[in-house]
Amino acid sequence: MSESRPHPHPPLMQAVNAVTLVLVLWANGAAGSGALSGESIGVVANRHASYFLPANYVFGIWSLIYLGLILFALYQVLPVARASRSLVALGWGWVANGALNVVWIVLFSFSMFVPAWIVMIGLLANLIWIHERIGFGTRDHSWWERLCVVWPFGLYLAWISVALISNTFQLVTYVGWDGFGIEGPVWAALMMMVATGLSTFMVLHRGNAWFPFVFAWAFVGLARRYGEIPLIANTAFGTSLVGLAVLAVVFFMRHRRGRFSAAT
Repeated sequence: MSESRPHPHPPLMQAVNAVTLVLVLWANGAAGSGALSGESIGVVANRHASYFLPANYVFGIWSLIYLGLILFALYQVLPVARASRSLVALGWGWVANGALNVVWIVLFSFSMFVPAWIVMIGLLANLIWIHERIGFGTRDHSWWERLCVVWPFGLYLAWISVALISNTFQLVTYVGWDGFGIEGPVWAALMMMVATGLSTFMVLHRGNAWFPFVFAWAFVGLARRYGEIPLIANTAFGTSLVGLAVLAVVFFMRHRRGRFSAAT
């Protein structure tokens, strides 16, 4: 009889991961309700609104992100996870991520925007590291791994990529930077174009299909908030369509190539 494969995460690691998730959810709830600093994090963000701050409903994407992270926390303790190479590669990455998330929430809630921005850069770097370690788009994963590890962190990375742009705009608005004399709506339009280029890269070279959807979600939210500014609204809809069109073309070509390879 062959020995059962050891679980990639020992009980201590499983417990630490679960506690990290609980702390992140608590901090997010406290910041959202205003219990942390006396004002909700939404009120703080809107006090220094920039031209890259989407409509409030857009931030509901955190619910989907946290749902994915809950699935991750549950998956890591199940017997089915014994075969997961992604969990082995992840190591303490999630714990570091959770710590950065909580620190950012606290700093931003208390309007400490400069250190919060620095921490968000660290959060993005952590997610890029996780994205590469778990082999998003470059490794064969089981269905469970995709659902509970690969997709949640891929979605998380896509959103934090948008959030860092938004936080950067919020920070320069707070400090009163004049943008080299370039008006805010122009900067917003330019950054949507740059972000669409990033989205295309992530789809083509990293296989992360979350990026076009998340970026389109955020950009349409920008159009909803600043619908009276044609440059922002038109660029938002245009770049959203471009990103989704690139994804559709890539999916079609890869599907067609797969069918051709199978046929031969």
